[in-house]
Amino acid sequence: MNRLENLPTYPIREFARLTGVNPVTLRAWERRYGIIQPMRTEKGHRFYTDTHVERVNNILYWLEKGYPVRQVKLLLSDSVPAIPANSDDWQQQQNDMLMAVTHLNSQKLDDLWNSGLASYPMAVYYERCLLPVLEVLRADYSQPLLVRAFEHMLARKLTGLIQSQHRHNDGPTLLMATNHADAELNLLASSYALGAAAFRVEYFGHCLTPTDIQIASQIVSSSWVWVHFHPSNNDQVQPWIDFAQQHERTVFVSGAVPAALSASEKTVRLPEQTAKQVQMFITTLGGQA
Repeated sequence: MNRLENLPTYPIREFARLTGVNPVTLRAWERRYGIIQPMRTEKGHRFYTDTHVERVNNILYWLEKGYPVRQVKLLLSDSVPAIPANSDDWQQQQNDMLMAVTHLNSQKLDDLWNSGLASYPMAVYYERCLLPVLEVLRADYSQPLLVRAFEHMLARKLTGLIQSQHRHNDGPTLLMATNHADAELNLLASSYALGAAAFRVEYFGHCLTPTDIQIASQIVSSSWVWVHFHPSNNDQVQPWIDFAQQHERTVFVSGAVPAALSASEKTVRLPEQTAKQVQMFITTLGGQA
């Protein structure tokens, strides 16, 4: 048994909350890739220390740079080898996914998603694999069925994962909202990523108005609201500004945020990349989860 005395330690779910990496991925990093080794009690329960927190932050750094997880162990070594960031690992995953959706093979897609989400945090996987595939499909106007099918199946998958998280998460409630249907998958990916940090995430569809969101926030007693804006011709900015001013707590905003809303003292503008958005949110509020 590793000695745990006199060390601040965290069980796996608490560690997942601190780092935003879900327990399934943490176990894969230990068993399949050997990039993190938790301490163990006599009964075999995993415990992590602040040193492990730093280790995960280093892992996330390299993943967000575009390196596949299978190369991270080498990158974390004392003598870092010359490994090109443009590995074909992500491209291969994208190609496999495009092939599966071309054949409308929902089981193959589900298998690919399960494998990817076991190896990568949601925010990284979305940016490096899911979003590029979505962009390719949306750019091909000759096959509208494929993009609709992919969006539907992925939304169904993410919604199911988020609902599963609800069984375990007892952290503060975060209400997620968006002003456009095309931003829904981005929001669901962020929701699942935040669920790994024990936030209880609620999302009630993309058609809610600022007034609807205000009412929903009161009903579910949400601690915070996160609104993701899609680039659109919607000039109804003032209702969103009024909502932010009237909301009791800070409103987090991401995406194509109108300049007037970004300037509001009641809003926090999140970074552009999904992984950085999630990281900033967890870093800002994780201690209160």
